[in-house]
Amino acid sequence: MDTLTKTSARAPVRFRLMGVLFVAQVLGSTGHSIGMAVGSIVAAGITGTNTSSGLPVAIGALGTALASWPLARLMNRSGRRPGLALGYGLAVIGALLAMAGVGVGSFWLLLGGMALFGISNTSNLLARYAAADITRPAQRGRAMGLIVWGSTIGSLIGPNLMAPALRLGALLGVTSVASAFLIAVGGYALAALLIEIFLRPDPLSIARHHEAIAEAGRPAGHARRLGAIVADVRVQIALASLMIGQFVMISTTSTSPLYLHDHGHPVGTIGLAVSFHLAGMYVTSPLSGWLCDRFGRLLMIGIGAAILIAAVMLAGLAPGTDRVLVIFALFLNGVGWNLAFVAGSALLTDALTPAERPTVQGLADLCMGMMGALGSAAGGMILGVWGFAILNAVGGALALGPLAFTLFRRPSHHALSVREG
Repeated sequence: MDTLTKTSARAPVRFRLMGVLFVAQVLGSTGHSIGMAVGSIVAAGITGTNTSSGLPVAIGALGTALASWPLARLMNRSGRRPGLALGYGLAVIGALLAMAGVGVGSFWLLLGGMALFGISNTSNLLARYAAADITRPAQRGRAMGLIVWGSTIGSLIGPNLMAPALRLGALLGVTSVASAFLIAVGGYALAALLIEIFLRPDPLSIARHHEAIAEAGRPAGHARRLGAIVADVRVQIALASLMIGQFVMISTTSTSPLYLHDHGHPVGTIGLAVSFHLAGMYVTSPLSGWLCDRFGRLLMIGIGAAILIAAVMLAGLAPGTDRVLVIFALFLNGVGWNLAFVAGSALLTDALTPAERPTVQGLADLCMGMMGALGSAAGGMILGVWGFAILNAVGGALALGPLAFTLFRRPSHHALSVREG
């Protein structure tokens, strides 16, 4: 504890830990997007049909969601470092299994690998809470936004590593498509090693140490029952923001490429639309973090929900032949989601003691991930039955939830006070 007392209060220690988390986020994102992208290609190649081509991505997303709770429980017992490192380590195994599935032509081995592969994104998501652990409450939004922004850099680096991955794959006898998983293996392995070696002292230990000081001698580590935590209006608003935002964003955008394709737009236009949406989701993260620190979590959740509503209204009302309006709507969709995501994550952290954070944050990410999976499935069904306009209208109606929460369920000034630590 003496070492922790001496080091945790020093700004250089925080900067170093933030640097470790940021670099690990970049490494953990390099192979994720490209690996998920080739999953549908190799699935179609193995099965000989497009019918099951979406399963690898769905299984990967399910792996991300289901791993949130056990990894968070591990963090609650042992700290952030073991949980984050284990997530990246399991993803290495998943990438190797996926490669093996491609090599032997086993669709089930590929799916098993993709389930573990998706756990890399669990560590990527939970890393934002580790950043919050070592940051003062007034700066938590910026810290979380910076870590989320690391995913943007990783996603840009990944495709540029395909050439060396192809050369290495040729030496190892790996097919060109499966070589994309080599990027993930290297990125995840480096992220796991970086976290395990350099994420010291553990961010959660620092948070609990400062919590003990703030509690003025009260026993550290006391946690409320789950029912009492959920009864906290800040937790309710944060959960509504994270879950509904994820559902609306996924349901309305996962079907957009098909919608654009059906209106005769070429692959280049579809790729541009996806790129603009991803830019809205991640590039704006530092700005979102600064805004929610400067103007408050609740205001940014409300503005994020309002932007989401505007985005889905524009997408639903714009002619499908007008690519400019549709692409702009998808960009706004990402921006609205990002504001709600960063501000909701910061508000949830503010509402919890360090003893409560890992478990409840993991549960929140589990619910968010499941809502994303449900949104993807529901989006396809609504598009097929009622069309793109109705799909976006449903999304807009649901996005009214977080907006209404911030307007009518505003916590008192006392409840909004945040804990140091």
